[in-house]
Amino acid sequence: MDNSDFYLLRRFLCLGSKESVFRTNIQHSKFSRNDVPFIERLIEGGQGIEVLDCIKDVSESNRACRQGPTVFSYAFCIVHGDREVKKYGYNMLNNICRIPTHLFEFQKFCEELNMQKNNHSGWGRSHRMGISKWYNNFANNAPKLAYLVTKYKKRSKWNHRDIVRLAHVKPTNERIRTILKFIVNKEMDDVVTLHESLDKDHREVKTFLRAVIEAKECDDKEKIMELIADQELAREHVPNSFLSDKEVWRVLLRTMPPTAMIRNMGKMTQLKLFDDAKASNFIQIVKEKMQSELLQDFGVHPLRILFALKQYKEGKGDQGKLEWLPNYEIITILEKAFDDTVALQPRTDKRYLLAVSVSGGMKKKLIGSPLTASEATCAMVHTIVKQGNCVETLLFENKCNPEQSFVSSINRDDNLNSIKAKLDSFSSLGERQTPFTRWSRRHSNSFDVIIFFTDTLTGEGEGRVTEPFIHCCHKVGTPNHVRVIVAMTSKPNDPVHAVEPCDDQTLHVIGFDPSTPQVINAFISGYKYNQALMAAMEGIEEY
Repeated sequence: MDNSDFYLLRRFLCLGSKESVFRTNIQHSKFSRNDVPFIERLIEGGQGIEVLDCIKDVSESNRACRQGPTVFSYAFCIVHGDREVKKYGYNMLNNICRIPTHLFEFQKFCEELNMQKNNHSGWGRSHRMGISKWYNNFANNAPKLAYLVTKYKKRSKWNHRDIVRLAHVKPTNERIRTILKFIVNKEMDDVVTLHESLDKDHREVKTFLRAVIEAKECDDKEKIMELIADQELAREHVPNSFLSDKEVWRVLLRTMPPTAMIRNMGKMTQLKLFDDAKASNFIQIVKEKMQSELLQDFGVHPLRILFALKQYKEGKGDQGKLEWLPNYEIITILEKAFDDTVALQPRTDKRYLLAVSVSGGMKKKLIGSPLTASEATCAMVHTIVKQGNCVETLLFENKCNPEQSFVSSINRDDNLNSIKAKLDSFSSLGERQTPFTRWSRRHSNSFDVIIFFTDTLTGEGEGRVTEPFIHCCHKVGTPNHVRVIVAMTSKPNDPVHAVEPCDDQTLHVIGFDPSTPQVINAFISGYKYNQALMAAMEGIEEY
């Protein structure tokens, strides 16, 4: 097995790039055959099934911050693999494409790759059977399929009606048959008023689809509220005419997951859900949904909560005209949720050296974010210091020069505000701790991870911000230490030549967004995935 190609595969799945560069704030990327030569080599070497296992594991364990690279890699295996690889791959379609949005994206990639390879759309027998299995795999959980196909209706120029008709999907039971009729008949009433069924799930499916149809055509507020409460309809099921009504949102709040609630907190505040006689009941619902254990179950990183908190305090969205007067109790709940989720982050045995710029450029706001680069850096330092057993923090101005970098007094007892205060006092010549060069001579600490947080890679003069410091990394780090260089305020389309030469031990992050911590953690772990699978692939016996 070519371990280097599997490393490149895992890196591509996590970063969406064949280089050690992650560009933030990019929602959609175009991929081509040239982006994944390592997958082509592995398939040609007879390791297509192992590639698919890797893709599945990365997808199911949520190591990839964007689903696009995962779905593209999976589609590439399906299109370029032999018959055995295709058969194996289609059997895991539901594991990779867990919601219809992913399925539509998969179909888009398959069509593009097939046109490049064979100059046809790729709707062969095996593909039709694979797509059919996606729908029929919900045979024993048909209510979930009914929810998915009505919430996620179309994406990437595809919709369920087109895919079901092109795949000639044949239902394996009456529950799936009812859902497919609903799809291809454009939500006609007669689809769900067929003969009654004794099957509980079938009745549940038809009841839900009736509610979706009724909600779409409903003009009665009391009725729409009843449908939302009884069938747990999502915001996407509710006509736009009701999405400015306070009472409707109060019903939605009871049923929506924490992630959706956080996204819509500004809208609910604008409608004054938390500012009248009934407000205490709904503030309590928010508090319950923001419990740290529940947020952890949903995979919400503390930085995402901080982004939401800062946006909420701003009283307006980054886009659109939505404005609101922030509610103090909601702010308090979000602040507590941030602190609690930081405390619950898994501990690591890695030894960290954090180099943090306190230059004026760190006061700039991040692209598409209410946070400044300094605020986001403070949160990252806070989270890492809480996680690690050995974390040292350096502060520097302009260039990261070892002679002018100082070891800070930041430690595990600090909170977000005290860390921010220490950075501010340093930049105003208030806090001057031990110079790094003197400290490094007196201490034998070796670091596994060295992370630079700076505003930009180029600095004010010629050369790059981190260049004077790079040679010192080899003295204070272990032989296999990894380096992460985060240019907080750089733009996503900044040219690649603006970064230092890449190697497998260095990750460059251009910009910063809520997905950045996940990417950094994936890089630090070497993009490793299921250890039992790795052992099986490498012929190592697990004990």
